[in-house]
Amino acid sequence: MKKKLILIDGSFYLYRAYYALPNLINTKGFPTGAIYGFINMFNKIINNNLFNYIIIIFDSKGQSFRKKIFNNYKAKRTKMPNNLIIQIKPLYKIIKSMGYHVISIKNIEADDIIGTIASKAVKNNYFISIFSLDKDMAQLVSDNINLINPINNSILGPNEIYHKYGVMPNMISDLLALQGDPIDNIPGVKGIGKKISIYLINNVGNLKFIYNNLNCINKLNINRIKYIKKCLLNNKQLAFLSHRLTKIKTNININLDLNNLNTYCKPDKKILLNLIKKYEFKKLMNYFK
Repeated sequence: MKKKLILIDGSFYLYRAYYALPNLINTKGFPTGAIYGFINMFNKIINNNLFNYIIIIFDSKGQSFRKKIFNNYKAKRTKMPNNLIIQIKPLYKIIKSMGYHVISIKNIEADDIIGTIASKAVKNNYFISIFSLDKDMAQLVSDNINLINPINNSILGPNEIYHKYGVMPNMISDLLALQGDPIDNIPGVKGIGKKISIYLINNVGNLKFIYNNLNCINKLNINRIKYIKKCLLNNKQLAFLSHRLTKIKTNININLDLNNLNTYCKPDKKILLNLIKKYEFKKLMNYFK
């Protein structure tokens, strides 16, 4: 029987908690909305996944390899508010004192940490559930890895990913490389949208195969064949750059012993209760009695 590992996209929950309770402060004027909201959501996950292993992964400061190869990567995103920044370290301390493992690596995006842990865990006989709303994560889904929507708790396996995006999980990065992704400022192939991208992938193959077999496009039952080929040829460099930007790494160096995850589940109630008292989270006391 496979062990179950829960991987939580901590950065998503952090932002969601902050914007749900942006004005919550304690009597000392310290903002606490992100911490309070995060712990509330985290406890719901814990209660629904008793006896499973849980790791929370966060993005960190620093320049990722994606930013180095494409300076406009995520350029449209606003900077993290200061009132949120100062809540991160206290939140980490609370999570760790609860007995759960937090991973954040400088210059490494959370996606790549999650991808690497998931890939290694599958080889160690784990079934993995990833709690995230990031569509890039869809490429990790397999028979042993599913994606949990944090908003409605729907479960996405390979078939659900295909139904939602039009391609199988292993083609998600190819899809994004062709159609682009305005949220992360991924350029993609100019002139080719979602429908054409899906059609090309399902009828020709992945990005590399498409470019190695452009003549196959002539045989497709689709309008504007010449225009599509022209777009592909004119944007080849951008297409492969976009693929590098959207492809999640599964081989980064992480010091994590998957055979001893249970050692992270020993809460330090003394430290925890002191933190709860310090930040005046009276409403959270019931969770930790």
